Parts: sequence; C-alpha cells; structure tokens
Amino acid sequence: MGFISNLTYKEFDEYIKDIFDRIINKINVDSGSLIILNGEERVIFKIEKNLKVNIDKISIGNIDKLVLKKKEPMIINDENLSKLNITGKKKHIVSAIVFPLFFKERLIGIINLNREKNNFEKKDLKYLLKERKYLLPSIYNIILLEEIHEEKERFNKYVNVMELIVESYSETKTIEDFMDTIIKKMKEKFRVTLKFIEYNEPIKKGLIRIGDKFFEIKHDYEYDSDIIEKIKNFFEKVLLIKHAEELNKILENYSDLAKETLLMNFVSWDLIQEINSALTSLNLITFFFEKNYPDMVAEIKKSINRIRDAIIQYKNRFYTEENIEIVNLKNVLVEIGKKLMFLNPNIKFNIRSYTDDAHIYGSKNILLNAILNIQISILKYVELDRNIIFYVDLTKNDILYILKISCNTITCKISSEFEKNINISKNMLSNYHINLKYYCENNKKIIFIIEIPAKSE
Repeated sequence: MGFISNLTYKEFDEYIKDIFDRIINKINVDSGSLIILNGEERVIFKIEKNLKVNIDKISIGNIDKLVLKKKEPMIINDENLSKLNITGKKKHIVSAIVFPLFFKERLIGIINLNREKNNFEKKDLKYLLKERKYLLPSIYNIILLEEIHEEKERFNKYVNVMELIVESYSETKTIEDFMDTIIKKMKEKFRVTLKFIEYNEPIKKGLIRIGDKFFEIKHDYEYDSDIIEKIKNFFEKVLLIKHAEELNKILENYSDLAKETLLMNFVSWDLIQEINSALTSLNLITFFFEKNYPDMVAEIKKSINRIRDAIIQYKNRFYTEENIEIVNLKNVLVEIGKKLMFLNPNIKFNIRSYTDDAHIYGSKNILLNAILNIQISILKYVELDRNIIFYVDLTKNDILYILKISCNTITCKISSEFEKNINISKNMLSNYHINLKYYCENNKKIIFIIEIPAKSE
C-alpha cells in the first residue's frame, strides 16, 4: 500500500488509511484508491492498494469524470462497459465501484474499488452508502482543518510580505532602490518573481505614475487573488509615499539652496558693513594712541589690514557670480518653471501673460532664488489642491513691472514657518528696491504681488 499526503498533521494520514483499510477488507476488494481534494480541487491526499501503476500517476480518470457528472456512486461491470461507451477495459479487472464523495455539493474526494474475479453487488454499494454518512463529515472536517491551517500559513506569509514592504521602505533612500530591494527580497524569501513594466504613456488602466513614467506591477503568484490585490494596493500606496518622500527631499534641497544663496548675500553683506564700521572705529582709536604706544598700534594696524584683505578676498570670491547685470524677467520665470517641472512633472507653472521687454538691473541668480523660494515655501507649508498650478502674469505700468503669482489652495493658512521663509525673499528683494507682498483670497487662493522697478531707458 502506498500513499502521498500533503496534510499537515500525521494523525490525519493514519485516520484516512484506517478508513480505506476497513473498506477494502469489509467488501473484499482486490485493488483500489482513495483521492481527497481541497476546496480548489487539488489533490491533498491519495492512497492506493495493489494498483499496477505508480501512485504519482493516479488521478481522476475518464470513467471517474463520467460518474462525477451524475454525483452518485456506480458499479461498473464488464457487461456495462458498452452501454456506457467505455473503451480500453483493463484485462485483470472484471468489476469496479466508482464512489464520488460529495459533501454540501462540494466534491471532496473519490473512491475507486476493483475486483479481479467476482462482480460487486448492490449490498457492497449499500455498505458504502451506509458508511458515507460517517465518512463524509470526518473527511470534510479534516479538509476544513487543513484549509484553516493553510489559510493561517498564507496569512502569516502575507503579513511577512507587508512587513517586508515596510522594512524595505525604511531601509532605502530613493524610489529606485526601494523597487529594486522589493524585487530582490520577494525572490529570496517567497520565491515570487516581481516585475515593474515601465511605460512612457498611460496606455492602460491601473498604471502607477512615478514622476513622468508609468509602471505596471506583474507577479507570478497564482493564489488568493483578492488578498494579493489588496497587498498590491498597499504596495502601490507605499510606493507613492516613497516617491513623495523623495520629492520632499528634493524640495528641501531646493529650499535650502535658495535660502542659503539669499541669506549668504543678505547676511554677509550686512556683516561686511558691520566689520568695515568696526575697522573704521579701530583706525580712529589707533590715531589717539599711536604717539604713546607706537609698537602696539603698529600691531593693531597689521591686524586691521589682515581683516580688510580677508574681506576683499571674500567679496571677490563670493560676489563674482552676483554681478549686477541686465536680467530678462521672462527668462527667469521660464527657468523657474523648468526647475519646478524637474522637481515634480505634475506641477504646472503657467505663464499666462508677460511683457517682452521686461528687463531690470540686478543679479539674475538672486532674483531667481528669491522667486523660486516663494514657490517652494508654498509647496512646503500651504495645503494645496491635488492639481498644483501656479498662475503667473507679468505686466507693466509707467514705472513698475508687476509680477503676480497665484495658486489655488484647500485652505489658505499662513504659518510662522511660511512667513519666515517668505521674509528671506522679501528682505533680499528689498535690497534691489523690489517690493513683495502676499495675501489670501477667500481662503481658497494665495496671491503674491512683486513690484519691480522698470529699467530706465
């Protein structure tokens, strides 16, 4: 007797073997088999006795399928074969019973019994039918317990997958690293092949947009499609959060770079003025003490000259890129739009109107960073619509260029951090006699007005 089992508990194997042995012995069977199926009609247990075939090859055959259609057990003797259109009779078998096991309309197994000399009789079938009412619930409970165990194992596996996703999220810095790590770990730990198919356009539904690319997630796992879909949705959300986190880091870098450039110009200029003022005072003091303490004054003058030389070198290094020049305002705005597009392709910087001859004297770099700092501060600190659009209008009156930048908001709440950041731009622009003001309109829109002195001809 041979058997193959995928059951978790060995006690179940022994119990089913005992059932099969009792049937074999009770009705004098020469050979036979018992196959048990799970809810997906996959074989989870099979046992055979005296069959002249490898147990691996035992499966539900054509005669079995014929009986399954009727859902009732059947005795098949030699004389019945032609009536049932059955060909290919096995020479050593003269009679067989095919006994399907249905419980609550669900196929849970099938018994095949064979005799080589005598035909099965109705009393044999009657015995099996009597045993069925005890046999079916027992086997069904075994299957249910097995399915509960299997479901628990799958649930643990899915929890582990969720943990893997969160763990990979924490370990990686960029979305590319995150995707690569997930692919690698899913293969190593769960033997699941995961692929991200990349598209340049949204050619089908269900694609995930990351930047200016669209991705489709594919896998080779075939079970629990509803649960897999939920895990997939969870993963997609984490993927988008990772993308948002990466964008936020870029946003922070943009913000820090813009503020640093402005602060270095603004603060260092004030600091240099204070140092020059202090040096003038020191020179004045040395004038009064030079006659009585010539050596000490000489040393102080050397220190003053070193400080002055250091300031000149610093100014030459730092301010070479900040030379006053003729700046085309439209070009500055176009460049800001490109930077925002690089940050997030979903952001639109819509220059609706402009003045072609909008030129001013100033530092292009400082002007660009001062205006860019406004957009970045809005993105960081203001609650915006899902579709982020900056509306930009550049007009001119007699003496001023008026740059108006507006953006729709969910609620227009001005935080202290927002004001602090905007004041950096405001103070820097004031050095060029540029006036910056902003306000909320109906709590649904934030508007910036930048008044820039027009270049005189």
